[in-house]
Amino acid sequence: MRKNRIGKTDIEATHLSFGGIKLHPNMPDKAENIVSKALDLGINYIDTARCYGQSEVLIGAVMKERRSQCYLSSKSIRRKKSETAEDIDTSLRNLNTDMIDIYFCHDISRDNNYDIIMSESGSLAAIKEAQKAGKIRYTAISTHRADIAIKAINTGEFDVIMLPINLFDQEFITDVVPVALKEKVGIVGMKPLAGGAFKHPQIALRYSLAQDVEAQLVGISSIAELEEDFQIADSFKPLSESEMEELKEESMELGKDFCRQCGYCLPCTVEIDIPKVFLYERYAKRFWLDDFAKEQYAMLEMKGDECVECGKCEDRCPYELPIIEKMAAAHESLAGKV
Repeated sequence: MRKNRIGKTDIEATHLSFGGIKLHPNMPDKAENIVSKALDLGINYIDTARCYGQSEVLIGAVMKERRSQCYLSSKSIRRKKSETAEDIDTSLRNLNTDMIDIYFCHDISRDNNYDIIMSESGSLAAIKEAQKAGKIRYTAISTHRADIAIKAINTGEFDVIMLPINLFDQEFITDVVPVALKEKVGIVGMKPLAGGAFKHPQIALRYSLAQDVEAQLVGISSIAELEEDFQIADSFKPLSESEMEELKEESMELGKDFCRQCGYCLPCTVEIDIPKVFLYERYAKRFWLDDFAKEQYAMLEMKGDECVECGKCEDRCPYELPIIEKMAAAHESLAGKV
């Protein structure tokens, strides 16, 4: 598989890189085995975050013996300098390393969050101090907002930026990627499958791999999935005209007002599994699995009609979805008889 230099850094990452967001302790293939298999295949960039459950710890178990075989990135979703400094030290311990290659100010998708992280008492200051101390090599930011991405790039403060790269989020490809390339800020792609929204994920992945992105992360949940994604990247073929039309039609059908399954809305005040509710709604509406979706929804401990409309999930959602309204609609469609 081809490798690309990430911006002005000295990191040469495999074009397809490993996203650790799906890793958890009870995976059928065992998370450590999946990470090890990625390294065996030659994938050399592994990404995780403090907010990804036990992902750092599971990756760290493999890093005890194989740290020299890959680049690592992690992220802090907290905004203040003291909090991020604490997260960096925790990341280092969890990952069994004394240095992390890229560290992100994570999910900076609101103006007030951007202002906080860029202040003297914000996250970036902590990352830069850690960089001076040899704990971090490169500064980075991830965002779901194109205007914030451009603003961050133009500050000259960040070595790397992480962006959604898929057919739904065209503004990043058309507006942000050219600016990053011009300023030699490294581009790491995320969400190539848009949270599993595409009916043909292989085509969606090939679309993302065709963009001007140095490393395209894919969240991996099994060895079979890893091997399939690796094969797509290793023997990459551009989309045919008919495949591109198929993807465009699917994109138009979905629009942009849908859940990407990132989980940033959680925890819910009354413990509704918000992404799962929307996933079951998707099964019913897009994959013609109405009975299955309703059966699965019925087994959830907390249903959508138990929402107290506190609005905390909407404040956290990087895509600013009207979750309260959508939750009511999802419950109405899923709560009927099978």
